[in-house]
Amino acid sequence: MSQRLPTRRFLYCLLQGDDFSPSLAQARTGLLLVDANEPGDVAPSGRYEGKALRYGSAMLVLLDDDLAPGASALEPLRELKVRLPELRALGVTGTTLYLVVAYERQCDFELSPGELTELAALGLPLAVSCHPAAT
Repeated sequence: MSQRLPTRRFLYCLLQGDDFSPSLAQARTGLLLVDANEPGDVAPSGRYEGKALRYGSAMLVLLDDDLAPGASALEPLRELKVRLPELRALGVTGTTLYLVVAYERQCDFELSPGELTELAALGLPLAVSCHPAAT
């Protein structure tokens, strides 16, 4: 039986743009984009529920401790830096990194100096959210 980590991290980059087509970007780059919305799609929920979206959006997962426990974000961050110009050429005008941390007792996590360097080199905002792990 696998032991659950007391803290689990999920790091992703939210990609958005008025002319951004996630399906086109995925086809051209080979990147796996999830929770994708094409411009004009009708939102199934949220503040735009039932309305056509004026922009495209998708998530690019960089790190998921549930899939790769204890993995480093170093290589995915470097890969994102290399791919950002290509994504911007495909209509991405808004990018934000999100780090979601699920914890059991308290929210302790660390980023290595290398990860911090790569985060800073991206020049993107980083939002951090901590939540108690679901039992």
